[in-house]
Amino acid sequence: MKVINLFCPEKAEATLVSRIKKAIDYINELRSSNNPKKQLLGKALAVQYAKWTKTLNLQDFLAFAKIIQDNKTEIGAAQFFGKFRAYAFEEYIYRLLQAKVRLSEPLQIFWGEKCLVWRKSEKEYAMEFDVAIGKKTNDFFEPKIVFDAKVELDSARLKTALASFAILKRWNAEVKCLLVYVIKDVDSAFMELASYWVDEFFHLSLEKDETRALLDYVSKCLMFAAQFPHDFYSFS
Repeated sequence: MKVINLFCPEKAEATLVSRIKKAIDYINELRSSNNPKKQLLGKALAVQYAKWTKTLNLQDFLAFAKIIQDNKTEIGAAQFFGKFRAYAFEEYIYRLLQAKVRLSEPLQIFWGEKCLVWRKSEKEYAMEFDVAIGKKTNDFFEPKIVFDAKVELDSARLKTALASFAILKRWNAEVKCLLVYVIKDVDSAFMELASYWVDEFFHLSLEKDETRALLDYVSKCLMFAAQFPHDFYSFS
């Protein structure tokens, strides 16, 4: 089936799947709190969440993320705060792809689902990736492109992403591994070294918005796949 109209001008409503807990769940927890300050914070976040999920504008999402950052103490435990912000950024990438990229069957967009990365005899191991494009295969999905979304990219987080990408590429050397981030605190030499496992980096911030470059890259990959299905992974 041929891919047509890879960029969809209409704002499609994304069907959110996979992630057991999503940004809206954290917002609802704040709104239902007995603490009046948390209730007000939850209401403010709900308004901004509704805005960016409708516009998919990066500035609107970053304004939402800033509210979370500015109220880190009020939100509470570090794990709660960290996952709230991380899952929100994953959701932004997921919704952006859902709205702007049209896929040919059997390709789908996955959020927080697992793909097989190792099998030996009756043993197998699967890993979860933030967002991915691929096709469903029984209990897992077979990836074409995987996305690691980092609000803050530092050396430790980059090492974690590289470990996941390296394991995946050992199983399937041809899959495209993309790293999308907002804030970077990594030595340039390490970033260059990381490019051996990361096919492309994309910076989404107020200072440098590479949203269009991200969508262009994904769309070109998919267009190449439609035209040369047996040579998809040779695209670069």
